[in-house]
Amino acid sequence: MSKKAKTEKKEQTKKRAKHGEGTLVLRGKKYYARWVVGGKVYTRTTGTSDKGEALDKLAEFVHPFTLKDEAVRLREMTYKLGGIEKEISEIEEAEAKAKAKAEEEKPALAVMEAFAAYRSCLSRPNRAGGDTLDRYEAQFGEFAKWLAVNHPEVKELRHVTQEIAEEFLKALLKRATANTYNKRIVLFRAMWKHLAKTARLTENPWMEITKQVVVNHTRRDLKEEEMDHILASLTGEMKLLFFLGIYTGLRLGDCCLLNWSNIDIAKKMMFVTPRKTMKHGGFARIAIHPRLAEMLEEIPAERRDGYLLPEIANKYKRDPAAVSKRVQAVFEENGIQTQNEEKSQSGRAQVDVGFHSLRHTNVSMQLNAGAPLAVVQSTVCHASPMMTRHYFHESEAALRRAVAVLPSFGDSAKKPTAARLPKSFLAALRNLTREQLLVAQAEIAKRL
Repeated sequence: MSKKAKTEKKEQTKKRAKHGEGTLVLRGKKYYARWVVGGKVYTRTTGTSDKGEALDKLAEFVHPFTLKDEAVRLREMTYKLGGIEKEISEIEEAEAKAKAKAEEEKPALAVMEAFAAYRSCLSRPNRAGGDTLDRYEAQFGEFAKWLAVNHPEVKELRHVTQEIAEEFLKALLKRATANTYNKRIVLFRAMWKHLAKTARLTENPWMEITKQVVVNHTRRDLKEEEMDHILASLTGEMKLLFFLGIYTGLRLGDCCLLNWSNIDIAKKMMFVTPRKTMKHGGFARIAIHPRLAEMLEEIPAERRDGYLLPEIANKYKRDPAAVSKRVQAVFEENGIQTQNEEKSQSGRAQVDVGFHSLRHTNVSMQLNAGAPLAVVQSTVCHASPMMTRHYFHESEAALRRAVAVLPSFGDSAKKPTAARLPKSFLAALRNLTREQLLVAQAEIAKRL
């Protein structure tokens, strides 16, 4: 072996020894491999006197131990990396919590600003008109005031819990009907749904609250003498409001907010989309009664713009309940008991007479006079004939007329003559137009 080769072999030996791969020891003419693992010394003959071959044998002997050491080192590295990853994960989790806490501490949508945000919300259903939204705003304002008194610590919409929502509804039910209770739930569910992102809401506290079962109580209709007495006691817009109720059958809100654009005096017709059926596309064509037409024609032409009842309309938009109370006072001032002794679900006395009684009276008077059910249903914009029948209160006169149309049987039977017709029937005929008389004639011909 050349001097250069011997020098390289020597360097390799030193290198291997330096890296813990063992050394060679010459004993006699043979080389022995010697290496240390974990403090234990291993010695083994290479069986050769050639140093190069002995080095190869040394590498062969040490290799399994080197693999074990490598595995240990890898395990240690993996453990260390796992610890680092855990530390990184804990740091990231702490940062996320800190960020969430910072976001939580940032002011969100205030309760007092909530309805303005709902009104301008693009995802909100746009079927509700301005007047309806004004009414919704008043209803939400009622909740906001209650919240300020009973839970002054709640400043933001996201802090309203289901427990607070239930507490408000229980208080509401003590002074309102089950129907009003249910309407508040529907409104507030919609508000929280569409303001979820803006207000950073995590839950909708109104979703899990069960609605009340509504037990309908029918208003009674009014007698002619009662209506005469009431109308004679009224003046100004309140008188016209009652005339609208009795001659159109419209609900209080629709009468209060009736616009001149809904009225065609020349054609003696009204074209109204009741607010209750607005989202379903309900539309009513109402013929204007001659007495109502007289009152409308008395209003100067220069005032026939905007609301028909401007003062009442403005009051109703601000506080519908105040207008309703004034209407109830009109009945009571005229000696009409507005409540009966039965108790509602809220524990209050049932309302027996109110503005809605005018709607019942309108339907009953039309049907008792023989108007077709389908026509009356269309006039008052009912969804079904069953609902119209629900409003129908048969009068004794109508029941007698129904029996009177039956023929008389037997030898002494005589056909009815015009002279034997009731005076009230003849008086009603004199108020009919030519077209209405022709319709009545055709209807009578069918029944004879």
